[in-house]
Amino acid sequence: MSLVTLFLSLVILIGIWFALNGNMLTTKRKLDTELKGLNTSVSSLKMENQQLTKQKKLVESEVVTNAPKIPNGLQIGEFLTDLETFIKETNMVINATDYKPMLVYPANKDNAGSAPSSLYRMESKFEVSGATADNCQELIDRLENQTRYTNVTELTYSASPKESEYTVTITFSTFFLSEYDTHKQVS
Repeated sequence: MSLVTLFLSLVILIGIWFALNGNMLTTKRKLDTELKGLNTSVSSLKMENQQLTKQKKLVESEVVTNAPKIPNGLQIGEFLTDLETFIKETNMVINATDYKPMLVYPANKDNAGSAPSSLYRMESKFEVSGATADNCQELIDRLENQTRYTNVTELTYSASPKESEYTVTITFSTFFLSEYDTHKQVS
């Protein structure tokens, strides 16, 4: 009898042990799965951080420090003067111009803090006319190949060869940075 009681006690103890440890093992497996997921997330974030730290910031890039394609606001006037020079050198005449500077980033400057990093877009529209189609093509080529980034959003061309009048209307955007980004005063 005592052997049966010992055996029965042993079976009950083993049962209790498995019951208690079974819940703990299930909990441990769940925690291990969560830990594995978190480790994967941390690894991917570390890799992303390494890639981002290798990339230069826009204002420290060659684009801004050398012949700037995204100029300081001071240089936007120079850019527009260059455009007028392109027009004169291609024997074109300006019929109409329209320039609109717009804040691109941050969308709400009031929430940007005391010295916000700001990117502006200058939307320019001008209509020019010339005596030949080659004049129009040369102007477009110069605009495409000049040193600053421009995004042509609309281009209209009309020709009256009998009257020797060729008209081009170009709408494009160019971008410039705030004084804070370039550390140069914007006048």
